[in-house]
Amino acid sequence: MHLHGLKALLPWSLLVMMCCADAATVAASDKAVSLFEAQQYQATIEEADRVLQTDPANPEVLNIKALAVSALGDDRTAIRLVTQALEAAQQNGQVSIAQQATYWNNLGYLHERQRNLDIALGYYEKALKMRLAVLGADDLLIADTYNNIGTAQSKLGRYEEAFENLRKNLALRKRIVGDHDASVAVSLNNLGNAYNLQGNHQAALPFFQQALDIDMALHGPRHPTVAIRWNNLGDAYRGLGQYDKALDFLTKALNSDRATFGENHPKVILRYFNLARVYEAEGATAKAREAYTKALQILRQVDPEDVAQIRYFEEKLRTLEG
Repeated sequence: MHLHGLKALLPWSLLVMMCCADAATVAASDKAVSLFEAQQYQATIEEADRVLQTDPANPEVLNIKALAVSALGDDRTAIRLVTQALEAAQQNGQVSIAQQATYWNNLGYLHERQRNLDIALGYYEKALKMRLAVLGADDLLIADTYNNIGTAQSKLGRYEEAFENLRKNLALRKRIVGDHDASVAVSLNNLGNAYNLQGNHQAALPFFQQALDIDMALHGPRHPTVAIRWNNLGDAYRGLGQYDKALDFLTKALNSDRATFGENHPKVILRYFNLARVYEAEGATAKAREAYTKALQILRQVDPEDVAQIRYFEEKLRTLEG
């Protein structure tokens, strides 16, 4: 969701499908791919480094390492790695157009997380053009790209364009995989996010609830994707002024992510931030200060270079102390 200065932590599911979506001539390490799909991100990085020692310009290994690095919160390094993957792919001529489109798409995703939205949108549109040329219109990767274009447009305030692309994604995805796939939940969630950003919180709620229902059935309550759904429901209820419901969902999301990732993780910053906004809105100043303080402490540890966000939290705390 779009927060003042805070990196939007997008649903990971659509990016996961992009790690090895095309059978490229240059192959990634099967072990690295398996580790990434098992969410063993540090082990993925170590395996990628092992391969890169003897094959330093392997674009697929650079790409999979980038995704693992990003999953651990270091998007700047991930951008550098995907850029290297693109350069290597263009130099060796052995990587298919479809897989190069995947790199452009992933680069867009990483820039979106860094709030470089216009840059991200340009990369997504480049990926869509390349994919349509080689895949045709009825492919899940086309749906992925519609999703990502729509998500970026919604953050830029281009809501009507965003709704059009997000609905294209949802309709195409349902036609290909059915109504209850995990990626359908992501698509519903992102459509809800667009309405939430527009300020139409009531319209967002059913999309968030449908996404939660799918993910609960697939994963159970202890999965990080379910925490995303709880977070977004909580934020929509905050926008509607229903603070008790907001706190219930946001607290569930915080507790889940702390159990999954530990305290010092970018997602936990987002959870504390959203809780702080609810406390602030209902006049619970001491609780708001506590939540903002925790968010700031974690941010200083995991991303000390994000000076703008650090200043934002510091200013929030000064305002609340006054």
